[in-house]
Amino acid sequence: MLSFLPLWILYALLLVFIARYSRSRDALLPGKVNVAIQALAYVATYISAVALVGFGGLCYIFGLQMLLIAAGNVWLGTWFVYRYLAWPTRLWQRKLDSKTPAEFLSKAYETPGLQVFLGLMSTVLLIIYGSAVFKGAAVMVAGVLPVSVNAALSILVAIVGISVIWGGLRGVLYTEAFQGLVMIVGVGALVISLLKEIGGPITGIQALAALPPTEAANNGFLSLSSGPAGLNIIFLAIVTSVGIWAQPQMIQRHFALKSVQETKKAAPLAMLALSVVVGGAYFASALSRLILGPGITNPDIVLPTLVHRLLPTFGQHLFALAIVSASLSTASALLHIASGSLGRDVFKKHLTGWSWRGVVIICTVCSGLFALKSSSIIALICATSWTLLACAILVPYLALLIQGPKAGSSAALMSSLGGLAGTAAWYLLAYRSTSMGITGLSAPGIIGAIHPILPGVAASFISFAMFAKKGTFRVREESKLPAGGLQEQ
Repeated sequence: MLSFLPLWILYALLLVFIARYSRSRDALLPGKVNVAIQALAYVATYISAVALVGFGGLCYIFGLQMLLIAAGNVWLGTWFVYRYLAWPTRLWQRKLDSKTPAEFLSKAYETPGLQVFLGLMSTVLLIIYGSAVFKGAAVMVAGVLPVSVNAALSILVAIVGISVIWGGLRGVLYTEAFQGLVMIVGVGALVISLLKEIGGPITGIQALAALPPTEAANNGFLSLSSGPAGLNIIFLAIVTSVGIWAQPQMIQRHFALKSVQETKKAAPLAMLALSVVVGGAYFASALSRLILGPGITNPDIVLPTLVHRLLPTFGQHLFALAIVSASLSTASALLHIASGSLGRDVFKKHLTGWSWRGVVIICTVCSGLFALKSSSIIALICATSWTLLACAILVPYLALLIQGPKAGSSAALMSSLGGLAGTAAWYLLAYRSTSMGITGLSAPGIIGAIHPILPGVAASFISFAMFAKKGTFRVREESKLPAGGLQEQ
């Protein structure tokens, strides 16, 4: 293993070097960024080790029906975003002169309290979510190099912290693009090796179709399951493909766009990269049952086991680099947003020099400390952070892009509060997967299987409608976008 240590050292040095020499003057805004860099950075931010390793293991259990999630990520999470959300977001951001997503919505609705609320929520949730991302990367590094998990964790946290401090948003975008390329190469190597092993995609699909159904794949491994299992797949697709619209780390990616033409160029590149990374990983993991057999009970070991079975030692390290890249690219984005939210939205500080370095150090240390913990509440927040953020931000964000801020400040603030409260209540009292272990309560029957994103968004929309100014929903064409519409300004 020590023979591959130089490869890992080179990888770490490249990340720091790229961040150092691609930085911009403003830590929160990117400056000029190439379209290909934007597309790869979007994918790298979108996909973490949770998606590749965790969902890859679910593919072993559910089969090819998990490709519904990959399709949702490509079309709803990427094509729809670039087609309808990205450029209007950039227009409003430019008009409002905002530097963080919380400031973006706060200025639009003229609600200072909304900036503090969303900034604080983003800081807390993204720091804790980032801790899980760091922990996953540290476990992967400790598995291929002779270092402890805590030592690997310390090194990775330091690398990401330095990259964010030195590079700002522009540096983060460039390091993420590099990590996106590593992910494509690593997943591509695994897919090619798997297809050689099983005799090609057609043969593999035919063999998978011949396997008997299981409880999770009760209609076989090629079609959507009936009942709660199939419903779970649909909700996972919604959370990861629609919930992504309102994630602060994704919204801020749109701030790098220079023209509507860039969105048209970035979309197909991002869709292609996402198809290779997510589609390839899910396809390989689903077909892994043909090689690994039906005996694996822990889904988290499926992809690592498959890699060790199929790839030579160099290939194993390459794939480990891909998983670490997926984690660190997401962690960089999360730390950047968390730091920006803490400094500009909560502390109300103009972030330059040591003020920027200071908040990054605070957020980085907090994320690293949380990663050392393993309490159930931290695990729950990690698993639910996307949903909590989506339900607090999605409705006022989409309303702004559709009809402008005419609903008023009360509607925006109450929509965020209502969405967060509704989501948390459903997790605690109704959603069987979480509520039974926390409060012992659950909604009856199939209602208890409904994911909190639906009642959370519903609560947010109801709150928005109740507090909106009269006439809000009679949309006038001129209120949809800032002056200039969809043309470059």
